[in-house]
Parts: sequence; C-alpha cells; structure tokens
Amino acid sequence: MKLKFTSHLANRKYGYFSYLAEIIALFAIYFSTAKLGLSLDAVSRFATLIWLPSGIAAAALLLFGYRLWPGIIIGAFLVNLLNGAPLFVAVGIGIGNTLEALVCTYLLKRNGFSYSLDHLRDVLLLLLLAIPLSAIIGATIGVSSLFLGKVIASSSYYLTWEAWWTGDMISILILTPFLLTWRKWPRDKASVKRSAEIGILTLLVLAVGLIVFLGLFHADERSYPITYLVFPPLIWASLRFGQRGATSAMFALTILAIVGTIQALASFLPGRLSMSLLLLQSFMGIIAVTSMILAAFMAERRELEQRKDEFISMVSHELKTPLTTIQGYTELLHGRFAQQGNQEALLYISKMAAQIGKLSKLIADLLDISKIQAGKLAFAKETVDIDLLVREVVEDLQHTTSQHQISIEGIAQREIAGDRERLGQVLINLITNAMKFSPRAERIAVHLSHTHDTLTVSVQDFGIGIPKAHQQMVFERFYRVYSDQDKTYPGLGIGLYIAHQIIERHRGKMWVESVEGQGSTFSFSLPLAGEA
Repeated sequence: MKLKFTSHLANRKYGYFSYLAEIIALFAIYFSTAKLGLSLDAVSRFATLIWLPSGIAAAALLLFGYRLWPGIIIGAFLVNLLNGAPLFVAVGIGIGNTLEALVCTYLLKRNGFSYSLDHLRDVLLLLLLAIPLSAIIGATIGVSSLFLGKVIASSSYYLTWEAWWTGDMISILILTPFLLTWRKWPRDKASVKRSAEIGILTLLVLAVGLIVFLGLFHADERSYPITYLVFPPLIWASLRFGQRGATSAMFALTILAIVGTIQALASFLPGRLSMSLLLLQSFMGIIAVTSMILAAFMAERRELEQRKDEFISMVSHELKTPLTTIQGYTELLHGRFAQQGNQEALLYISKMAAQIGKLSKLIADLLDISKIQAGKLAFAKETVDIDLLVREVVEDLQHTTSQHQISIEGIAQREIAGDRERLGQVLINLITNAMKFSPRAERIAVHLSHTHDTLTVSVQDFGIGIPKAHQQMVFERFYRVYSDQDKTYPGLGIGLYIAHQIIERHRGKMWVESVEGQGSTFSFSLPLAGEA
C-alpha cells in the first residue's frame, strides 16, 4: 500500500513538472514572438500587424488543451508591461489575448473542427466564425484597455483597433493551420517522383518569393504587376499536396513578404511601414483564404473518389461469388439438357451463358480498377512471343464475329518481357472495341512492327472515329464514346483505362490516332526483352 501511495505521489509530481514545463515553453515562445512583433512599427506602440503569438496560442490550445492558458496571459501581460503599458492596461491586454485564444479554440472544438482541414466545412468554420470573432474580442479588449488607461486618444482608437484586429486575424489564418497540419509527421514514405515534385515546388516557391517580395531581378518591382506570380505555386501546392502543401507554401511566402516589406524591397505602398504591412497582410490573407478553400475542395474530391473506388471493389467482390454459383448451375443444366437432347433448352442456356460471360468480364474489369487504384495489380513476368499471342487472340475473336475480317499485317519476330495474360487482355480490349465501334465496316487490321529497342502493335478500324478534342480522354476512367447521333455504345468506359494502365506498368506507352467518320488506330509500344 505504501509503495502504491509513493508511486502515485511520484506520478502527480511528474505531472505537475510536465504541466509547468509546457506553460513555460508556451510563455517563452509567446513572449519572444510578441517582442519581435512590437518592434515592427506598431501602431500606437501596441498594435502590430505582425503578431505571431495569436496563431501560436490558438494552435497550442487546440493541440494541448485549454490548460495552457496561463502561458498566454503571463506572456501577454509581461511583454506589454515591458513595452510601457501601465499595470492595469497590461492586465487587460493579457486577458483579451487569452480570451481570444480560448474563444477561437472553443468555437472550433464545439463544432467538430478537423485539424487536417480536409473539408470545406472546417475551412469555412475557421474563416467565417472562429477567426473574425476571436480577433474582434482580442482587439476590442486590448484597444479598450489602452483607451481607458489613457495610453491612446479616442482619435487613434479605430486605427489602432484595425491594425490589432488585422494582425491577430492574419496570424491565426496563416500560422494556426500551418501548425495544425504539421502536428504529425507523414508516415508514408514519398516516392522518388513525389519527392522530386516536392523539391521542384519548394524551389519555385522560394524563387517566386525572392522575385516578388525581395526584388530579385528588379530594382523597383512596384512598376510591374508581378505579385500575381504567387498564385501558380500556391495553386500547384493546393491541388497536389492538399492543406499541408498549401499552408506550407503560404507560410514560406508570408515570411519572405514580411522580410521584403520591412527592408522596403517590396513595399505595397511607399510611406510608413505600418501602412505597407497592412496592405501586405490584406493581400496575403486573401490568397491564403483562396488556397485553403481550393485545397479543401480537392481533398473532398479525393475522398469521394476513394469512397467510389472502395464501393466498386466491395460490390465487385460481393457479385463475384453468386455469379460463380450461377455459372456452375448453368454448366450443370447444359450437361443435363445435352444428355436429353433438348435443343431448345440448350439454345436458351447458351444465351444465358453468354450474358454470364459478359457480366463476369465486367466484374473482372471492376476488380482490376480497384487493384490499380490500390497499386495491387499483379503481373507475372515472363518472355512473351508477340506474334504467337496476336495470332491466338485474333483466331479466338474471329470466331465471335461473322461481319468483320480480322487481318494481321507485318511480323514482329521479337520477344518482350511481361505478363502474357495481361497483354492478351489489352489486345482483346482493342480488337473488341474495333468491332464494336465499326458496325458498318468489314475489316479490322492488326499491324506489327519493331525498331531496334521497341515493338509496336496497332489495331486499326474503319468505324465512327473519335473527335480530336476527345482522343486523350478515351484513356480516362468511365469515359464513353458517343456517335454524331448521340448513340451510346455498351460498356462502362473502363476497358481502355485498364489497357492503358497495363501498358504503362510494362514501361510502354499507348496512344490513339483517329479521324472522325473514318476510323481509329490504337497503338502501344513496349521495350524488347533485352531492353526492359
């Protein structure tokens, strides 16, 4: 019992020390950043447009809880007291700054705010409710304390309040989302391609920041409308890297913009630093809002795509089992009726089997899509004789059509390394599409050719063709071709997408050449066995 009591006391003592350390850490960060902000031409000596503590305080309470509020009030009180504020004025400012962070945190937590900001609702909750309301509370209490303490005159009240509110709001808008989205380090290791993209984007953000805000290449960039250069990297970051990319790019550009404005290299307006910073912060606030909304919209779209893929995968798996059972009973019935010599029943059974085959192929394609999206489409690498494979596929498909004559032109006489079954799947898709989209033609040609390091297979039809504007879209998921008479053709528009993915996984490429009304030629090239 004594050991348990001693252990309990030790844990409580450790908890107190840990809590005290957290408060001291928040106080130190708050105090140092506040000193920096107040040194930058603060309006009425106390209202600065660069006020990092508001964003830091809001993020700290959101991540670690309301219990850290003493670090905020102590930091705000001391920094304003040392800046020349009377005792009771410094207390009032400290209370206002603390209430600002508490109200912001309360409004967000009460409404189910997600720290990842991946939903438009979370972004709008932050932008339209938490930030403006909490900044109003902090600015009003702080400036009123200055007025009641006779630190400022009534004529200076509005200008001081405007600078205070803008500084607090921009701080929470830019710094808080940045800290929240980076609260955890990404677990997934980025691919080489992804890492290269991150590196290029980082260099672009830095280059744009140096050119726009630090006057690189321009002695006086005020005569050039180059501030709009910030939009391309921010749009790129938002579209490709979500809120984490958008807030990181925005934070980096903001730092460069502040440095450039302080050094009078990229002032938005000649004159006092405070007025230049006001215009700068307004501009940065607008582009921050734009970037965050765009990133949230793209995150929601990606989530919907993921849900759709999960639904397709689930439905495909659920349909596969009963369909296999139906197929088994169909074969059983076929055998029974064959023994009885019932030709009429066999005819119906064969038609039913054909429809079951179509449904089986559709389910197999849907399963392939789910595997492609998950990166789990398996390939069995082997040496493939393309001439033999093409002949086998053409012979099999020729038996299914009496209208089209499928010819093979050219000879490869080369082998490639790949999955024979998957490559056969590509050929079947291209030839069956040629049959489907050339209902009035009588011929389909399969061309084989090669160079010293690649082999090319082309399937040419003489059907409806594809408009030039739509030719690259045929390789997208669920894209379907329509004729001039708006006639739709059967299928879900997934075959060419799967074929394109299979060829890409074999380090090849696929393309289409088409003239509307004259036909289309779908081609793919693959590296030869010795080159793969």
